[in-house]
Amino acid sequence: MIEGYNIAIKLNGKTVLGRTQENLNISARTKTSITKDDQGVAQEKVTGHDVTLKVTALASIPASGETATKLGRDDVIAIALAKGSSAVLPLQYLCDGCNTYGGNAIITGYSEDSSAEVDSDTTLNLDLKITGDFAIVTQSNG
Repeated sequence: MIEGYNIAIKLNGKTVLGRTQENLNISARTKTSITKDDQGVAQEKVTGHDVTLKVTALASIPASGETATKLGRDDVIAIALAKGSSAVLPLQYLCDGCNTYGGNAIITGYSEDSSAEVDSDTTLNLDLKITGDFAIVTQSNG
């Protein structure tokens, strides 16, 4: 059984600090073709995949020891504002006891949600899109 806390996303080798939820979506890109050999019956082929991820986290600022391994709010905003090749980040999708998948990603959306209430947390939401292949980086031994 995979428990939610066993799953993590790393950007540029660092996890996003205060993560509360990750969502992975894989959609097939298809192409329909009909040839004489198909005798008029349409054939569907998968030509690739669109892979997107969403991360929800508390908008945290890392303590001094965490900066080497975790991205805080300001780090995430900085990479969300990056342009050109600086906006393409290595991404790993990890799960304890499962395969690790990886690829390059861009941040396609960033938002923060906050409230003026005393006990409410500010959360950040990150939308990521894989550019290129999303493939197994490390095979699970389980």
